[in-house]
Amino acid sequence: MTGQVLNYHVRHSVNIGDILSAPLNYFEFPGFQCETRDIDDLPTDFPPDLSDANPRANNPKGKHLILGGGGLLFSRYLGKVTAPGHHPNRGLYIFWGVGQQWYDGDPSLTFRQFDYQPYLKGVDLVGVRDYQVDLPWVPCPSCLHPAFDKPRTPQREFVVFSHKKFRIQVPGVPALTNEVMDLETVLDFLGSGETILTSSFHGAYWGTLLGRRVLAFPFSSKFYGLKHAPAFYPIQKWRQKGHRLALFGKTFYERFEEDWFECPMEGWRSLLGQCRSYPESLQECRDRNRWFYQEVLKRLPEP
Repeated sequence: MTGQVLNYHVRHSVNIGDILSAPLNYFEFPGFQCETRDIDDLPTDFPPDLSDANPRANNPKGKHLILGGGGLLFSRYLGKVTAPGHHPNRGLYIFWGVGQQWYDGDPSLTFRQFDYQPYLKGVDLVGVRDYQVDLPWVPCPSCLHPAFDKPRTPQREFVVFSHKKFRIQVPGVPALTNEVMDLETVLDFLGSGETILTSSFHGAYWGTLLGRRVLAFPFSSKFYGLKHAPAFYPIQKWRQKGHRLALFGKTFYERFEEDWFECPMEGWRSLLGQCRSYPESLQECRDRNRWFYQEVLKRLPEP
């Protein structure tokens, strides 16, 4: 082995979508030692292995870093991904399928106003999962998982798939959260519904890849980057689950017994006419990731 390809992503997460979003789950780099690491272990100095003034051009033995996948364009990680040591005299620095996630204000407005530039300093090759933001679009590589190739037939009109922290509830409708860590189980559940009601980004993405219609209940800006857009429920506010006593608009008692949030869902059926399926989405997302893989290979030095 003459070099390393390191993929930093949210490996510690109990969110199955983050775990399956790492590009090294699906692609090989012959001649390079490959390893996935947690984003929280991303070094702030990232030095070259050797002292050559330009290791990328003259020395193939550097460390090449891939940042992806997940919503890593986020204030929590800004100081890490733009650390000064990432820029001079080191191997390639690549963004693959990363995206924004912002929680303040109207998420659709925040999406349009998000500034990517502070995150892009020193990046050699950029692929973001957010569509129509004047950057190369590369969707989450979890689309390449072979579990998507299994045929699934809808068995019920609706299913609910919630983010574990932002839950939606419809009496009488089968429900699951993204705490389930087996992709086959999740896809079988999503595929069992004709329409998916979801507060999970990957629930919306995977449901679309399965050819289902999706009504999304967004809690951050990241939902609005999906190229194959779901219908959106206009949420005004997510509230922590608990008990509340109010009279004439004044709260007299409030107690939170759960560590998750809920939202009002009145009128959600009126939005079903806006839901559509995208039968081409799986192949399109896979092709785009394979294209980006070739772009990465072109830029890596010969092993």
